[in-house]
Amino acid sequence: MGIIKRQTIQNSLYAYAGVVVGFLTQGIWFPNMFSTAQIGLLTLLISLAMVLSQASNLGINGAGGRYFPYFRNADKQHNGYLLIASLTTFVGFCVCVLALWLARPWVIEFYQKDSSLFVEYYYLLIPLTLFTVYFTVFDNYARLLYDPVTGTLLQQFVQRILIAVAGGLYWLGWVTFPQFMGVWLMAFFLPLVIMIISVARDEALFFSRSFVWVDTTLRRNMMRYAGLTLTSALSTQIISTIDKVMINSSEGLGDTGVYGTASYFAAVIAIPATALYKVSGTLIAESWKINDLENIAKIYRKSCLNQLIAGCLVFVGVAANLSSVFRFLPPSYEAGYYVILWLGLGKLIDMGTGVNGTILNTSRYYTYDSLFFVALVFITIGANLYLIPRFGINGAAIGAALATMLYNLSRTLFVGFAFKMQPFTWRNIAVILVAAGVWWVAIQLPYPAPTSSKWQVILDIAWRSALITALFGGLVVTLKLSSDINQTVAGVWKRFF
Repeated sequence: MGIIKRQTIQNSLYAYAGVVVGFLTQGIWFPNMFSTAQIGLLTLLISLAMVLSQASNLGINGAGGRYFPYFRNADKQHNGYLLIASLTTFVGFCVCVLALWLARPWVIEFYQKDSSLFVEYYYLLIPLTLFTVYFTVFDNYARLLYDPVTGTLLQQFVQRILIAVAGGLYWLGWVTFPQFMGVWLMAFFLPLVIMIISVARDEALFFSRSFVWVDTTLRRNMMRYAGLTLTSALSTQIISTIDKVMINSSEGLGDTGVYGTASYFAAVIAIPATALYKVSGTLIAESWKINDLENIAKIYRKSCLNQLIAGCLVFVGVAANLSSVFRFLPPSYEAGYYVILWLGLGKLIDMGTGVNGTILNTSRYYTYDSLFFVALVFITIGANLYLIPRFGINGAAIGAALATMLYNLSRTLFVGFAFKMQPFTWRNIAVILVAAGVWWVAIQLPYPAPTSSKWQVILDIAWRSALITALFGGLVVTLKLSSDINQTVAGVWKRFF
C-alpha cells in the first residue's frame, strides 16, 4: 500500500495541477472565446476519438494488465510485449479508419443541417484517434513497468498546457479557427512523442522480433481476455460518449457544447480515481497471481474510503461555489448548472465503490464484468431516449448518474458474493455525513451580490473553498476516518515542524 499511496498522491498532484489549467482554459476561457457550437465540436471530436481508440486497441491494454506478469523479463525484452501491443493496435486502427471512411456519407446526410461544423472536421478524427490510442499503449506499458506518473503528468497537465497555448494563439489573432484546430491537434501528438521518449529513456523501448514469445495457452487466454476487455472498455467509452452524441443528434452542437463544458466540471471530481486505477491495477493483478486475497481486500477497502473522502471534498467544493463560477461564463451556459451536479453525483458514486471493477476484471470472473458493461450500455441508451426529449441535457445527466449507480451496485454485490469482500464500514457513512454538514455550513454564508466585481467573486470562491477544505479535512483527521490520511498528515507535520 505504500507504493499505491505515494504514486496516487503524485498522480493526484499532477492531475489537479492540470485541472487548474483546464478549468481556467476549457472551463472558463474557451466558453467566452468560442461559440457553443465550436465547443461542442471539440467535445464531440474528443469523445468519439476515445471510443475509436478503444476499438483500435482491440483489448490488448486490458489483456496486458492481466497477463503482463507472465511477460515480465527485462533481459528478454519482456518477451516482445510492446511489439505485440503496437502491431495489434495498428491493425485495429486501420479497421477504424475504414469504418470512418464508409460512414462519411451517412454522417453528411444526418448532420449537415444542424452540425455542419462536425461534418467539416470529420476526418480530423483519424489523426486524433491515432495519437490517442498510441498514447494509451505506451502509457499502459509504462504503468505495467511501475511508472504510472509520467503518463498522468503528460495527459493531465502537459496536454492541457498545450491546449491553452493553442487557445492563446487564437485569442491573439495569430491563427484562424481552422489553423487553431491544427495546433490543437498537436496538443495530442506531442505528449505521445514525449511518452515514447520516456519509455526509451527507461531502456524499455523494445521492438525486436527475436524476443517475441507467447506460448499457446497464454496466447489463447490473452485473446479471449482481450476480446472481453475490448467489450468492457468499448462499452465504457460508449457510455461516456453516447449522451453527447444523442444530445448532438437531438439538440445540435450548441447544447453539446454546454453539456461538454458541464461534464468537464464533473470530471474534476474523478481525478483521484483515475490516479488510483493506474497504480492499483498492476498490484491487484500481481496479487491474483499469488492468490493474495488479503492484500486485494485491503486495497479494495482503502480505495473505497479514500476515494470517497477525496470525491466528497471536491464535490462539496464544486457544489458550494457553482453559482459563483457561472458568473464567469456566458448566460447560455447556465443551462448546465444541474448537469454538473448530476454528473458529479455519478462520479462520486463511482469513486465511493472503489476498485471493484479492477478486482473483477483481473479475476477469473472477468467475463461477468463485460456482461455488466454491455447491460449498462443498453440501460444508458434507454434512459437517454426517455429522459433527453423530456428534460434535455439535464435528462442526459440524470440518466448517466442512474446508470452509474446501478452498474456499481451490481459490481459491488458480485464482488461481495464471489470473493466475500465487503469494503464498507461506519467510516464511509461518517464521511458522507461530514460532507453533507460542511456543504450546509458553506452555503449558509452570503454570496457576492450580482453587482459585485469579478475579483470579489474570485475572493469569495477562494476563501469559501479554503473554509470547506479546513472544515472537511479537519473533521476527517480529528475523527480518524482514514488511517492513510492521518499518517500522511503526521508525516508532513513531523517533517516541517
